[in-house]
Amino acid sequence: MDLLSIILLGLVQGVTEAVPLSSKTQDTLVYLKFLHGDPSMVVPILLYLNVGSIFSALIYFRLEIWHIAKAFLQKPLDIRAHANGKLGYLFTALLFTGIIGMPLLFLEKKYFPTLDLSILFALMGAGLLLTGLFLFFQKGAKVRQAPSATWKDGVLTGALQGLSILPGVSRSGSSITGLIWRGFDSESSYHLSFLLSVPTIFMAELVIGLGGGALASLPLWDGLLLAFSAFVFGYLTIDTVLKIVRRVNLAYLAFGLGAIIVLASLSGMV
Repeated sequence: MDLLSIILLGLVQGVTEAVPLSSKTQDTLVYLKFLHGDPSMVVPILLYLNVGSIFSALIYFRLEIWHIAKAFLQKPLDIRAHANGKLGYLFTALLFTGIIGMPLLFLEKKYFPTLDLSILFALMGAGLLLTGLFLFFQKGAKVRQAPSATWKDGVLTGALQGLSILPGVSRSGSSITGLIWRGFDSESSYHLSFLLSVPTIFMAELVIGLGGGALASLPLWDGLLLAFSAFVFGYLTIDTVLKIVRRVNLAYLAFGLGAIIVLASLSGMV
């Protein structure tokens, strides 16, 4: 893979992972339609890009993650205290993501490889339309802040995040929606969604990548460069992107992109 393609894919991943527009859909579109890539390489490319996203989030949230880990290690048996804190939120959200997402992942692996590309893109567009609906109907008092997160918030957040296994459905968009419905303000919702991305993407890498050996199908050097590119752009754009999305209603952008992709796929343009 040439360097320009690696930089472009890293840029797309770094920016779209921070906003509720489904990074996997945008990466797939860029790779297949603009770079004319091999469809069989989509999964390993996405996995390596996600590795970069994990490290950018780890570095960005390093102090917060350290405080969560330190609090657990100091009182590992204090289940009630951990449940009523961010650790409980993360654990429950991850659990319910798996409960909803694993059956969908099984269906995706079984049926999607046999789908025509135009149908797959239509599904991606429909997923973006669903993301737009999630964002459009966000509601709640929006008075809570990130430190008040508990295991109860992880139930809805994780269940909605589990839907992001579907093409076009944004992980951040679905989790942010769940958090806003739980009454968190916009800034706290983005913050908690980003924090949740670390264990979520890590587990996805284990299940999809290492478990299925998908990473091995792409040359290691290309994969490492993709991960590094996504890491650099992800880390550099987190603050900027979060400042923008706090002020912009991305529901309309998700609707617009979803409609364009659906129409283009149905008309035979993709």
